[in-house]
Amino acid sequence: MAQKIILYGHFVSGNIGNDSSFEAALYHIRRLKPDAHLICVCNGPEEIAQRFNIETQHMAGMHAEDRSSGRIKRLWLRLSDEILFWLKRPSWFHSGDRFIVVGTGAVDDMAVRRFWHSPYELYKWCKTAKLGGAKVIFLSVGVGPIMNRISRFLMLKALRMADYRSYREVAAFEYLKGIGYDTTSDIRYPDLVFSFPNEALPNVRSSARSKVVGLGLITYYGWRHDQAAGQMVYQEYLSKIKRFAAWLFKKGYSIRIISGDKTDLHPVHEFVEWVKKDGEPGWKDRLIVEEINTINDLLSQLAQTDIVVASRFHNVLCSLMLERPVISLGYHEKNLNLMTEMGLANYCQNIEEFTVEKLIEQFEAYTTDMADAVRRIHQKNEQYRQQLDEQYRNILFHLD
Repeated sequence: MAQKIILYGHFVSGNIGNDSSFEAALYHIRRLKPDAHLICVCNGPEEIAQRFNIETQHMAGMHAEDRSSGRIKRLWLRLSDEILFWLKRPSWFHSGDRFIVVGTGAVDDMAVRRFWHSPYELYKWCKTAKLGGAKVIFLSVGVGPIMNRISRFLMLKALRMADYRSYREVAAFEYLKGIGYDTTSDIRYPDLVFSFPNEALPNVRSSARSKVVGLGLITYYGWRHDQAAGQMVYQEYLSKIKRFAAWLFKKGYSIRIISGDKTDLHPVHEFVEWVKKDGEPGWKDRLIVEEINTINDLLSQLAQTDIVVASRFHNVLCSLMLERPVISLGYHEKNLNLMTEMGLANYCQNIEEFTVEKLIEQFEAYTTDMADAVRRIHQKNEQYRQQLDEQYRNILFHLD
């Protein structure tokens, strides 16, 4: 019987960063374990199966997306799913199987409204995998914060039952230690996206030939993603971005809008309308907005920039992977951790506290630091790839 390797995560949920982690892991697992039986447990099983020719299952059950029945019937179907899951799923796993939670911010509850969604789903899959004798692996995941107490209980229970745990940033260790979780046996490895296959990367053109700024917009209402309570936060953020963009246009730069999540289309539309209605003559001719649906779309567009200003972690990360200098307007310590490792800590601000004046100062600082920054980024990329290859081999060949 072929070894089963189950890749678990919120893939095809609109977040390109999550999807890129999956693609990177799938590539290397297929490379190192060509005879394994691969299965993906995710949010978008149909699309994953079609795109990657892999067996899939929906993490929330076969009736998770049923909207055709009445409410009572849907509740009954979901309850039936749960009962059958706990009765049958443990025997589906076998000794030697690998259940891998693949990268991403797998252990936090940002924008998670109910503990019985992703926190419970993570717990139940890890628990039944463990009951069935499989090795449970958390692979370069992000952790915290977890605001809801029940979500925290479920997610930490899932972490504790794992046979292998690695985190992608220092912030994960700091958060876990801060809530009394023992990380003594845990390891830090880079984000899985840094192992994205070289042959899939677009050609990186010389940054000396043009002046294109990649501007990553984000729909940000605060950590809890509460649109009503966070409307002021969002409006202040967008106002500052417009002021910075006006400065860029006046300096002769073109702006390429970079989105990394379907939820970010709202600020993109607002920004485009602002340029059309309130912008000076010529601005709209130097604004580039193209659709981004996949990691390949994202990488292709980032490769056509000279410098990037972004908030979403995977936009920052993918820019660095393409050796693009970045200014991070982050909402999580993971951005600062990554930028610090790259030697770019001076190019960070918090999304809720940043000033346009400092952003311009940071941008202009790259004019003298560009070549050295790219050199440091290149060296780190090479180091990360070697480390991640080591990690893939450890979990696939040396964990028993």
